[in-house]
Amino acid sequence: MQEDIADEKKELRIAAVFSLLLTALPWTVHLADVVFSLQLNRHGLRPMEAGGLPGILTMPLLHSGWEHLISNTPALFALLFGLFLLYNQAAWRVLGYLYIISGLLTWFIGRSATHIGASGLVYALAAFHFVSGIIKKERRQRAFALLVAFLYGGFIWAFLPASASTSWEGHLSGLITGIVMAFYFRHEGPQKQEESIEEEDDDDYVDED
Repeated sequence: MQEDIADEKKELRIAAVFSLLLTALPWTVHLADVVFSLQLNRHGLRPMEAGGLPGILTMPLLHSGWEHLISNTPALFALLFGLFLLYNQAAWRVLGYLYIISGLLTWFIGRSATHIGASGLVYALAAFHFVSGIIKKERRQRAFALLVAFLYGGFIWAFLPASASTSWEGHLSGLITGIVMAFYFRHEGPQKQEESIEEEDDDDYVDED
């Protein structure tokens, strides 16, 4: 019992540390950009341009301002925390697929502009958690999926092209990627425990003459 509690605490600590470090990356980049006037946003994702391909990696790290960065931070941390807590070592592979594929899809479908912000990755993580909870029906995954739906259900409106300054293509790319990856990784992470039915021992029965 004590070993189980110790293992759970260790898993929580690891998930928290990884989530904090990854969430701190865009903050570090933005702080350096502001302090040293680096104008890093020009290195964002530019769809259908060969020179814009590196933006697949840089897009989630770049933000238009502090307000933009702050708005993405709570969701990014919470969703990363859930990923590392539920998927352990497999979380890095899941995150890598979500990160690259959502960016690549944005590169294909995005309008001619420089796309920045972590919201595409946030949508990918949210969709992944939610759909995984539906198809896997595992208790912890389902509980986290319901939490995602409760906290971020209103995000659905961001898939619509409402503002010229919002990369709805990044949001849509994240949604599609998260759904597909939920099916792809359905055998990873927490799995529903099948109830086992023990067969009755033949010795429990006696024949009557």
